[in-house]
Amino acid sequence: MKKNFILFTAIVLLATIGSMFGQTTHAYIWDATNGPRDLGTLGLDSFAYAVNDSGTVVGAYVPLDESNFHGFIWTETTGMVDLGIPGGGDSENAECVPTAINSAGNVVGYARQVDGRQVAFFWTPSDGFTTLGDVSTRQCDSCNGAFAINDLNQVTGNLLRSGTYHAFLWEPGMVRPRDLGTIDGEGFSTGLAINNLGRIAGAASSSSNWAPMIWSRRTGMRFLSEYGSLFAQAQAMNDASQVVGLDETGTRDLAWYSSPETGLTFLQGLGGNSTSAHAINQQGVIVGYSIEVTNVAHGVMWPTPSSAPVVLPLGNCYGINNVGQVVGWAAAAP
Repeated sequence: MKKNFILFTAIVLLATIGSMFGQTTHAYIWDATNGPRDLGTLGLDSFAYAVNDSGTVVGAYVPLDESNFHGFIWTETTGMVDLGIPGGGDSENAECVPTAINSAGNVVGYARQVDGRQVAFFWTPSDGFTTLGDVSTRQCDSCNGAFAINDLNQVTGNLLRSGTYHAFLWEPGMVRPRDLGTIDGEGFSTGLAINNLGRIAGAASSSSNWAPMIWSRRTGMRFLSEYGSLFAQAQAMNDASQVVGLDETGTRDLAWYSSPETGLTFLQGLGGNSTSAHAINQQGVIVGYSIEVTNVAHGVMWPTPSSAPVVLPLGNCYGINNVGQVVGWAAAAP
């Protein structure tokens, strides 16, 4: 399986829709009181992926030379600041994509060093970058990445292991990340969410498809639900183990929600053939995007799993914090 990286290939695909029509896309933050706010850019297009409860935002932008993504961190005080490149320096090969931020302002993501080697990283305002693990490769586009962090600085993602990639768990002080393996010892796995109880959600390959998985220290890794479709993954989880994700059927993309009490249900969309749930906060509010029958994409919020989607003034909603701030991106104002 080679599709664990749909989380961020989807970002690029949706982002390019605006560019096809000559629009510039900017990172945005939105809340019900202040409405949408353009966070600007340090280059060309910019995209916001996550926000913590202090309103600190992380994301990526396209440099003016149109080389690979560079990461940014944004606060009300500093505005948008470049995060840098693990190992230092810059080159056409270099890349940095922050994917998540916790309450302390610590950031994780994936990057390419100046020599083109891909790494998963942990970044703090005081110490800068830490590369997670000793595996780095030029050949794999989606094999080394950190995709989620909790408030205990526990990190998950996936790392290359002898030709396959496995989900991992890491926290400061560990000599190397813990390899979480796969289900039945075969195929691939990736960690895309981690809550403050240390439970991880993501996806793992089975004999015929790619399905959502959940991992805990007590039970190990297991499928969250069996799918008959081609590809499905968990994308976010809160401390109540409420999980949201994406299911690709081959003809439609469906957003879904699962909890220990309700099991799995599908979220309502806007009538088009693609809907995805990207994030859920501790109150159970979900954000993502959905496409109308006219093929126009909108950022949406589901106040509850049974709610109809509420359209927000963003093209895609990618993160939500516990005070109701939502981040994503939209066409920049002319």
